[in-house]
Amino acid sequence: MKYPRFHEAAHELADQRRIQDTSRQGRYHNQRFKRLAEELGLRVEHHPTLGWSPTTLPDVTADSYAPVIAALEEALTVDRAGELTPSAARLNSVACVCSCGRRIRIARSVLARGPVMCGVCSESFELIDGGG
Repeated sequence: MKYPRFHEAAHELADQRRIQDTSRQGRYHNQRFKRLAEELGLRVEHHPTLGWSPTTLPDVTADSYAPVIAALEEALTVDRAGELTPSAARLNSVACVCSCGRRIRIARSVLARGPVMCGVCSESFELIDGGG
């Protein structure tokens, strides 16, 4: 089962432990990310350009986290699933990432007007390889 919030939980665990789990641009997920994700019970696969990024939630892990998953689904109202489907907005925007790994989509023309700064790491958002 794909469950992006658990992928993000591995990043949060890395942050709490002050572990660098991605490349400097936050694109490539390293072995440390893989170990943390597996510690949370995720299955992690290797992607040629993203590293150890693709994660799935095995049924046995989902069962053990069932109460937490139910509480998260009730509490969290924003869902990233919309990012995965093509839309007019997606076609007119580009994906960007900052040093701490936060990602945004922004119109290319808006990005061209000047740097867009991250409020967490104070670094500018840069185009992700491929720009889309």
